[in-house]
Amino acid sequence: MRTEFRLAGWIIRPQRACIERAGVVVHVKPKAMAVLERLAQNAGNVVTRDELFVSVWPGGVVTDDVLTQCIVELRKAFGDSARNAKVIQTIPKVGFLLIPAVKPLDNSDDVASVVDPLKTRAVVSAIIIGSILMALVLFWYLAGLRHPFPGPVVLETKSIAVLPFIDMSEAGDQAYFADGLTEELTNRLAQLSGLEVAARTSSFYFKDKNVDMQVIAKALGVNHLLEGSVRRDKDRLRITAQLIEAKEGFHLWSRQYDRSFDEIFTIQEEIATSVADSLSIKLQVGELATMPGGTSSVEAYEEVLLSKKDQWESTPESIVRAIDHLKSAIEIDPNYAVAWYRLAIVYLNANVLLGTEGSPGVYLKSEEALARALSLEPALPGARALTVMIQSKKRQWSEVEKMLNGGAGLSQSSNGELIKAYCGFLLRMGRIHEAIPLVERMRVLMPYSSIVARMLGTMYMIEERSQEGFAELERAFELEGFESWDVEFGLLAALSTDNRDELQKWLKRAQQYMTDSRPLMAAMTEYLDDHEAALDWLRNDYQQSETVNCMFTHWAAWHGDTGLAVDALERCPAPMYFWHGVLKDVRRTEGFKNMLRQLGMEEYYREFGWNDFCQPLGSEDFACK
Repeated sequence: MRTEFRLAGWIIRPQRACIERAGVVVHVKPKAMAVLERLAQNAGNVVTRDELFVSVWPGGVVTDDVLTQCIVELRKAFGDSARNAKVIQTIPKVGFLLIPAVKPLDNSDDVASVVDPLKTRAVVSAIIIGSILMALVLFWYLAGLRHPFPGPVVLETKSIAVLPFIDMSEAGDQAYFADGLTEELTNRLAQLSGLEVAARTSSFYFKDKNVDMQVIAKALGVNHLLEGSVRRDKDRLRITAQLIEAKEGFHLWSRQYDRSFDEIFTIQEEIATSVADSLSIKLQVGELATMPGGTSSVEAYEEVLLSKKDQWESTPESIVRAIDHLKSAIEIDPNYAVAWYRLAIVYLNANVLLGTEGSPGVYLKSEEALARALSLEPALPGARALTVMIQSKKRQWSEVEKMLNGGAGLSQSSNGELIKAYCGFLLRMGRIHEAIPLVERMRVLMPYSSIVARMLGTMYMIEERSQEGFAELERAFELEGFESWDVEFGLLAALSTDNRDELQKWLKRAQQYMTDSRPLMAAMTEYLDDHEAALDWLRNDYQQSETVNCMFTHWAAWHGDTGLAVDALERCPAPMYFWHGVLKDVRRTEGFKNMLRQLGMEEYYREFGWNDFCQPLGSEDFACK
């Protein structure tokens, strides 16, 4: 093509392999530009992967990963995303579609391109920031929110966010290693007294996003940023890192490391120490030694990184691979406490993905792995939160209270993971009013966590604060995370209101993302306005199966059969689902009270106090509203 053109406000200059907008120039690799040209030639039409291979790599033999990397590079340049595509849309198993219209340049484009870029950037930055602020204000006004979109933590001390390091390897296959390096540096810097470090979840929100550094720093509430890149070629590493003072954009420190892969731990320590020195952070003895429970084996360390990559895919196949990687790490270094700890987490996640939560002794492997980790490193970070999660799953309600002393001190804590584990427990117990302030604090600590947004949205909905609730649930869906869970709780919220638009929106998403529930969702979509037909389908399904989807109870209640809902609840007695408004009639039944007794929840309430929904009727009975 080689002809310059306009695309969605950008000027595309193929011969220079760059994309421009208002004086901002983003360079891309020649092959990525060639892919963009081919898509532009067929704008509005799908270009298959085979067509791209033939036109961009004629006569060559390349893998699918090479093309994918080109698409990722282009999306980053445009600030686009695969999930909410505005520029390049993926057509699964087929190819790609360029969404915006392709337009020729005119003379005004050429004049604009030679305007002083420094002045242009200043003007455009002001316009962009102003537009963002106006959009947020309008959003808050229309939504009627009492609590705005999570703002930054205001920190007076030295503060930093470690942005996801970029994989610059030729094959583009080292993202897992770059992510692991980012997480390791975050953990190391978090050990330094006098330095506030943004959570991993928050920093990773900006991965592959073309966002100004000052905007990122403001969003994360930090005054410094650490960024860098990784290039790996077999056993050789090239890592670049630079420390930026966010307000003025000054580079306080930068360095390039050309080392053997075996020196990765040394490189991590050198980067952390250099950052601390540049910020004049006082180091305590041993603070930047190997992380508690770590390893000296590079091979074992890489197996743990690979396990994290597979765990985040969250499929039954990937979770099994994650377990295998961790077992390999432990085989290499049996004293690698972090590997044992990660194995405990993955076993816990595997129960959900593999559908084994109802099996006898299902949490034993997690407990054994965690016990082994703690025997190797009693001060292992995160072990307390994981213990609370396991206790909650096992319905050891009193043990959770004792472990966390009733949540004492959490309102001032900066340990987001521990607060999150306790809030999950409070949601199960129906202590919603008590939990909301903690979750709102967690939203400040972890503003880009879909789990936090989902939990807060659910609690707002249970308290009938529907505008705030739907806003948070929508935010959870937009954030990177586990879409099926976000959609499930969005649909539960919609079933608890009279908002038909929200119900249809979340039901449509459920058919796409809740793959295990598609027959139920398809039937409920078909019979949405026919209660009798819907109940006939539900009753027939209930009789033909010994198990039910947990959403089954809520649909039975929504269509008006409280008895069927109670019966179905006995097949899926998950307290996380008990307190939505759609089950208000179910909670008044004897069957519901008997379930609380069977789960040990009445005993817990009598010892530690009743929740927002149930109250005692003497020493032998109680009632729920």
